[in-house]
Amino acid sequence: MNRTLNAPAKRRDSNMELLRIVAMLLVLIVHANFRALPVPGKAFTLAHPSSAFLMFLTEGFSIVAVNLFVLLSGWYGIRLRANRMAELGFQLLFFGLFAIGCCAVFAPQELTHDVWQRLFLFDGGYWFVKAYVALMLFSPALNAFVEHASRKQVEAVLVGYFAFQLVYDWLSPGTKWIVSGYSLPSFMALYLLARYMRLYPIKCWQWSRWADLGIYLGMVGMLTVGMFLFKMHGMKGGKWYFYTCPLVIIGAMHLLLFFSKIRIAHNRCINWLAISAFACYLTQSSSFLGQFYDQSIRGWFANEPRGSFVLHTALLIAAVFLGSILVDKVRIILWKGLLRLFKRG
Repeated sequence: MNRTLNAPAKRRDSNMELLRIVAMLLVLIVHANFRALPVPGKAFTLAHPSSAFLMFLTEGFSIVAVNLFVLLSGWYGIRLRANRMAELGFQLLFFGLFAIGCCAVFAPQELTHDVWQRLFLFDGGYWFVKAYVALMLFSPALNAFVEHASRKQVEAVLVGYFAFQLVYDWLSPGTKWIVSGYSLPSFMALYLLARYMRLYPIKCWQWSRWADLGIYLGMVGMLTVGMFLFKMHGMKGGKWYFYTCPLVIIGAMHLLLFFSKIRIAHNRCINWLAISAFACYLTQSSSFLGQFYDQSIRGWFANEPRGSFVLHTALLIAAVFLGSILVDKVRIILWKGLLRLFKRG
């Protein structure tokens, strides 16, 4: 992950870099669950209660991933710089061309007439990237607001927005632009929330890290048991997996606080992995390669015993994670070479 998306401008705290790695693994897991597989309905839940419960538990653990990434950015604050935007653009282009190259060798039928639209993100792909780039562009204004507004003003904005979001996005489909948290307004609110958490620690955020972990696990438990019971009775319950769900937001907040209270000495291995973690999203969520990730998991789920399915899925996640990081190291070398050429010119 480039520094804009993954790290503070001045230092890399290994405890928070470890959280970045965990968050990316959770992204891979959440996509292996209810992106690749359908959400269990009443019939499946009644016929296979253990499998359904484990699927809901997996979603409960991993659904916080996107909110974690945005909260991490707010925790340190984005410092918008032209060179960081340029590096992100290069990273997107590099992985787009890498995906096209993989398809040219292994699945040329995927290189359809819209290949250039997909490469330059004119399709519906990479929603997170687009929302995050917009957040980056707004970050100077958000930073200025936090720096110059009073604590009460920041609190009023946060309470007002989250109350509005609760009523008009989570409790009712009263808006079309929050989109269950898949949107810039939601990202901006999470960013401000993390800035507030960092600058104005209140008592409940100063509990021990084990209390934070317990709260996160409590949110996971409530999501899991709630969804299991909903499905047992034929109810939908999909809103509980919205990024705007209060349980998801609270869980992400306290998992962030848990890692912020861990003390890890500067760890080169953790930092080396974390700086390229964003590459994992760019590979398995690519409009070119993402379907192969999903299709593999879907096929194993349909045709293999549950133990083999879990093993193969875990190996795939590990392979995508490590493979993407190694590919990104090549991207970093090329980017540094381009910078040197530019400076010489």
